[in-house]
Amino acid sequence: MSEIWSVIAGVFGDWNLRIMPVYLASTVLIAFGVFVWQQRSASVPGFLRWFVPADIYLHPSHIIDLKLFVVGRVFALIGIFNFVIISTLGAVAMIGVLSVAFRTEITSGEWSLPVMLMFTALFTVATDFANYWQHRIQHEHPALWPFHAVHHSAEVMTPVTVYRQHPVSDLIAGLFHSFALGLMSGVAIFAVSDTISVADIGGANLMVVFFNVIGNNLRHSHVWISYGPVIEHVFSSPAQHQIHHSRAPEHLNKNYGEIFSLWDWMFGTLYIPAGREQLVFGLADSDGRPIAQPHDNLRKALADPLRESFDVMRARFKPQADPGIRPESQS
Repeated sequence: MSEIWSVIAGVFGDWNLRIMPVYLASTVLIAFGVFVWQQRSASVPGFLRWFVPADIYLHPSHIIDLKLFVVGRVFALIGIFNFVIISTLGAVAMIGVLSVAFRTEITSGEWSLPVMLMFTALFTVATDFANYWQHRIQHEHPALWPFHAVHHSAEVMTPVTVYRQHPVSDLIAGLFHSFALGLMSGVAIFAVSDTISVADIGGANLMVVFFNVIGNNLRHSHVWISYGPVIEHVFSSPAQHQIHHSRAPEHLNKNYGEIFSLWDWMFGTLYIPAGREQLVFGLADSDGRPIAQPHDNLRKALADPLRESFDVMRARFKPQADPGIRPESQS
């Protein structure tokens, strides 16, 4: 029994996990505020029917979300997504570069509260920047898209949909995040002190906790919250991420940012809604024509992207015949 409870604690004791009870509680409170604001009056039964509609939470797409969540947690618990070595290599490389550039050794300073807060902000910016690029690359690279398409094939969205990921997609995201974390760890250790380790720095980031508390779960939901055009140039709202999942052609490959939309603004992928938009989630072609659900069971969600990615790579590296050379005629 103790082993079972340790597993449960491992699942719900991870402050980077968005379905932590404290995050879910804050999500419900924020959603209730939106409900009251929209309805101008509210009852608990009415709110529950609005916030947890049966047609969404019992939808076959959401059932696949739940199954992929379990697969992802199993992989996480056995250490598949543990990239401490990547973070360490990034830190060592950055310390080496800085030592050569500044011709000095690691500083032996103190980790004061202002310094810790400054580096917390820098770590958030660096890892979010890395997340923007891994997200964009998974969209735009033909061999990687089949893995990320599992996430975008969701036809309804709930807080669990964030875990509707193929393990390969999670691996790619983890590699980018860990390397960015390592680079910033190197900067922190070199600039301040080596009394803190990469593993310590790799814990829950206070700013990530803050963003999870203020409604990150609503990014994958039917609850529309827009921050307005000024703020949405810097911070990504739930509405902007819902647009990212839309089938509409004008929303294609927009709003890759997780915390900051600043990267989308800088690199030409920003979409800011003028008002509430009616969205349909799921896969579509570049003209917005819906693509039938390719991942209607767990086997397809896990196996088909491997085959599709292999086919893309095989076609890319397949030798092309020289059009100027004709095969000899058979006699």
